[in-house]
Amino acid sequence: MFNNTLKLASLIICICGCLSCKDTESKLLQIKFSADRSTILISNIEPAALLQVKNNINTDTMYQKLVSVLETPGDDDSISIEREWPGKLTVKEDRVVFSPDSPFLKGKTYLVETQLNMSFATIEQMMKGKMRTTIRFQQQLLKR
Repeated sequence: MFNNTLKLASLIICICGCLSCKDTESKLLQIKFSADRSTILISNIEPAALLQVKNNINTDTMYQKLVSVLETPGDDDSISIEREWPGKLTVKEDRVVFSPDSPFLKGKTYLVETQLNMSFATIEQMMKGKMRTTIRFQQQLLKR
């Protein structure tokens, strides 16, 4: 009897905890070029994650690794490989901004990968028992 009550209480606590969590997929991360296409803007970041980035981006170099930008080979270029496009991350208002060390090249496509807003599962997936065992990067292709 006590064991069943304990299981039921644990289930109720788990469900309440899941329902009180904010579903990050309802507000998708936005990754896009700035108006002049000189920087990449990342917005709709979960508030707790944004606060962590704001507090640590200038003191902990690992926060610079939250976003990577890769130049992808063109359709007619079969021997090239993706290469990392170096730059620096900053936080402006409610956005993370990637400023490249050298300007983005016109006509090229860039793959932006970030660890921001990543999760193992949504609340719905947790309730259905369909949680992933690995975290997937958020990705966006941007054409300059």
